[in-house]
Amino acid sequence: MRTNRRFLLKNLLTFLLPTLIPIVLLGTLSNVIIQQYVKSNVQSESLNILKQTKSNIELVLNELESLNVYFMTNAVEFVRLKALLQKPKFELEDYAALATIKNYIDAPAIARPFIDSIYIYLDNDKKQFITSSSGGFEKIGSYYDSDWYRSYVTHDARDLIWTEFRSVKKSKFSSAATDLITIYRKLSLSPQEDGVIVLNIDPNYIRNLFDTLTTLKDQGLFITNKDGQILARNGKAGDVSEADIASLARLPDASVYRTGKENIYIFKEVSDKYGWTFFSTVPFQTLYSAPNKLTAITLAVIVVSLLIGTTITFMLNRKSRRDIRNIVSILQLAQQGKPLPAPPEQVKDVYSYITHSIITKFIEQHYLGVMLSERKHRARVMELQALQAQLNPHFLFNTLETLSWKVVSLTGKPNEANKMIDNLAKILRYALDENEKNAILQKEIKFTQSYIDIQKVQYKDKFDVSWDYSHHVLKYNIPKLLLQPLIENSLYHGIKEKDGPGKIKIKIRQAGGELVITVIDNGIGMDRQRLAEIRRQLKQQMQDTDALQSAHIGLTNTHKRLVISYGEEYGLTVRSKLHLGTIVRGRIPISG
Repeated sequence: MRTNRRFLLKNLLTFLLPTLIPIVLLGTLSNVIIQQYVKSNVQSESLNILKQTKSNIELVLNELESLNVYFMTNAVEFVRLKALLQKPKFELEDYAALATIKNYIDAPAIARPFIDSIYIYLDNDKKQFITSSSGGFEKIGSYYDSDWYRSYVTHDARDLIWTEFRSVKKSKFSSAATDLITIYRKLSLSPQEDGVIVLNIDPNYIRNLFDTLTTLKDQGLFITNKDGQILARNGKAGDVSEADIASLARLPDASVYRTGKENIYIFKEVSDKYGWTFFSTVPFQTLYSAPNKLTAITLAVIVVSLLIGTTITFMLNRKSRRDIRNIVSILQLAQQGKPLPAPPEQVKDVYSYITHSIITKFIEQHYLGVMLSERKHRARVMELQALQAQLNPHFLFNTLETLSWKVVSLTGKPNEANKMIDNLAKILRYALDENEKNAILQKEIKFTQSYIDIQKVQYKDKFDVSWDYSHHVLKYNIPKLLLQPLIENSLYHGIKEKDGPGKIKIKIRQAGGELVITVIDNGIGMDRQRLAEIRRQLKQQMQDTDALQSAHIGLTNTHKRLVISYGEEYGLTVRSKLHLGTIVRGRIPISG
């Protein structure tokens, strides 16, 4: 069960990861790009709206500046109005003067719907002022709106312009109050002659203006004076309280602020002329509505992909387990030697291909190949034993010992024949020692020299042998009777057929982890055709155990012994030139 779960999980990851990774990367990248775009767009839109709002509001406030300029540039009217405010009884010409001044302040109040009323007050003992809301003078104490006067007399004398948000009850019989944005503008011709222009603006006009300017969903706009009092705002900015204004004023122009309910983006624009600050608020929810929708869609696609992918993977995994159990069953039947099922008629997928291949190839060819390989291996082992045993039967050793003593008894002393018999006996004793299949190189050279001494007796001065080796290589092991067949091959197939004496040189070198043994003769050599035949026979001897023995039986047997003992990469190599000689080289891995 645990293996099945791991297999299912691996298949699930293999199937789903290539699908889910592009979806996640694409969704994440799109989300980031959209967030950056929306944020940049919201900031640009908000700042543009604030600039436009500021420009529109300042146009409204220009009415206040017009009245101020009128009185500052018409000192006669200023003095006449102050005189009228203090005069106990009007004459006909006073009414005409009052009408002129009254028309000037009534005109903007009537023409501008956003102006609720305009008051002009000049310091006088009777506490009277002129207003656009009535036909003549009004006294501060008896007029329904007198809060503005207290603000005027208590305000910092250094301020020429300031603003307040006020609520005024216009009727004694009504509990409803009217909200006003009141802008104060001091009038002063001399230190002793002061006054104020009071401009009352309907905040609903500014709220309506906000609603027409906002282009973003749930965007809020509001205005504060320099004291942090909120003068006007639309309903979407209702979460910002006057307690937040001090914190907002210290923030940069585009910042994030946490209200009581949520995080909002705050953008602001300052009017230095009137001390007003214009704020725009955009909830995070609005700012990230599009990215959030994209995230939701991405998650939905991922969930659907997971469900579909899991279902498909589960079905494929169930089929794979069934196919694998079938393959394992076939292998078990093959190991037990039982009959195998018929191969599938059609190869539909990888598992049916594997099943078909196992039944038609592995079982029929590879399994039989293994059996054949085992037979060849056993045959080679037996052949190796036979190769060492076939050199001479054991009884020859005892016979040679008898012959040696017989020769001595007949001649009365050791002679050349006796010496040959002794050398041959040494070689046979060395070859028939079954306790050791290998011998150190020093011992191999010693008994090879005995073979050379025997051949010297037969061929007299027909050949000469030289040795070339370093003493440190004498300690390494090599197969017994390795050198004798190679020297015999040079002697019988090279030197014997040569006119005049010949030479045989045996070179032994260490090359890395190998011993390289080279036998060189200057015999008759071989032409290219004969050399190719020798090389083919060496190769054929390893591929076909029933191949005919060649004339170079010592060479082929030695080659087979090396390959069987050390592997296919070892053995003998032959090089030869006609009338120049032959070189036979063998490599042996060093084992001690």
